[in-house]
Amino acid sequence: MIYWWFDHMNPLFAVLVLCPIIAAVLGICSYFAKGFRLWGALIISFMLPLLYIVSDLLTLGSNIGPWFFYGAGYSVLTWIVHRLLRAIVGYKT
Repeated sequence: MIYWWFDHMNPLFAVLVLCPIIAAVLGICSYFAKGFRLWGALIISFMLPLLYIVSDLLTLGSNIGPWFFYGAGYSVLTWIVHRLLRAIVGYKT
């Protein structure tokens, strides 16, 4: 879907730079925003690979495995950023 707007973007940029940055920002937002919980950030970061995998249903069907692997990786990155902020800034009451 992201290629509908950015035709000439390198796919590795989306996989290795853009989505990990978004996942880290989701982890930061899940810590500091009161209405945005960690589980919501984890679900959104699990869905991030759909930004660069899905262009039609045939592409989604052939890339269902990488979607789970990359989604789990981005979710783990979000969780790590949230836990690091919790350890550095301190526990919220």
